[in-house]
Amino acid sequence: MSNIKLPLSPLAQPAPKVSTTRRHLCQSLVAGAALIGPGMLPLRVSADGELDLSREPDLLRALVKMRGNLDSELAIGWLRAKRFSISQGRIEPLCSLIAAAFSRFRRVSDDLYEAVVLEVTHYTDFETWELLDTLRMPFTGREVEVPAFRFGPTRTRFAVNLDESEEFEPQEGTTQGAFSPAASVRMTKSIHPEYVRDGTLLLRHEEHGRVRPTDSDIPNMFYKESTIWSAPLKEVLDPNVKQVDSLVNYSAMTSWRPWMYMGDVPGHTSSNGHGARARSIEDLPNDFLRYTRELHPDVLQDPEAVLDAFAG
Repeated sequence: MSNIKLPLSPLAQPAPKVSTTRRHLCQSLVAGAALIGPGMLPLRVSADGELDLSREPDLLRALVKMRGNLDSELAIGWLRAKRFSISQGRIEPLCSLIAAAFSRFRRVSDDLYEAVVLEVTHYTDFETWELLDTLRMPFTGREVEVPAFRFGPTRTRFAVNLDESEEFEPQEGTTQGAFSPAASVRMTKSIHPEYVRDGTLLLRHEEHGRVRPTDSDIPNMFYKESTIWSAPLKEVLDPNVKQVDSLVNYSAMTSWRPWMYMGDVPGHTSSNGHGARARSIEDLPNDFLRYTRELHPDVLQDPEAVLDAFAG
C-alpha cells in the first residue's frame, strides 16, 4: 500500500529505468540472510512451476500478490499509524491516521506493473482516534485546519527498481495543494527480499520522493516510506494464487506539509504503523468506515466504479 504519501499526479508516460542488477539482488539476499535467527530460513529456490524469488520478474509478481491482484481485480488494504513531529532532536506527538487504498494492478511487462490507486486518509487525535478538524502544531503553537486527504485515482508503477520523474500540479477543487505545491517530482522505488520465518515470507518495498516546487521561494520537500509485507510463503510461490492475505508494517518520514504552516522551523514528521489486506469493504476498520461514510460516501458505495471511471 502506497498509499499514505506525498500526493503525486499520474506518473509520467516514458518507460521507467528498471535497472536493478543481479549483483544488487544478491546483495539484498545476503542482507536478508544476515537477519536469520531462530525459526528463520533463507530465501530458497522454488520448486518447479512456483515463483523463483531470485528472479526479478517473480520477485515483482510476489509483491503484487501481497498488495494487489495479478488478475486486475479490486484490491483493498488499510493502515493505522501514529505520526510525530521532529525538530532539532525534539520529538512531539502530532496525530494518528487511519487510511485505506483501493487499487487495480495491470501487468505491463515481466519487469513492470501499473496500478490505478485511490487513497483516503483520515487524520485523528493522537490518543482517541477521533477525527480532527483542527490541530495545534508542536513547536509553533499555531492552530491549523486539518484538510481531508483523498488522492486519486492516479496511476503509479512498480518494478524491482524504478526511477522516474514527473510534473505535479494540484487539481482544482481538491485539497492536493494543502499537501504539495506545483512541483517537479522524482520518485524511486525498490523491492527487496528479506527472509522467511515459520513459513512466512517478508518483502520490503522502499519509496523515496524528492519534490522541487515550481515556486523557488518554497523549500524542497521529500517523502520516504518503507513497508514490510508478510504473507504465507507457500501461497506467494503458488502460480495458481493471484492474491494473498498479507500484513504490512509501515514507517515513513515527510517534510512539513503546506497545511501545517511551519514556516522556517527546521524538521519533519515521522510515522509508523501497521495494516493488512481487506477481502471486502466490510473488513475495513470501523472508524475508517465511519469517517469515510461522512466525508467520501461514493468511495464505499462503489470503489470499482470510481477506479473504472478514471481508467476509462
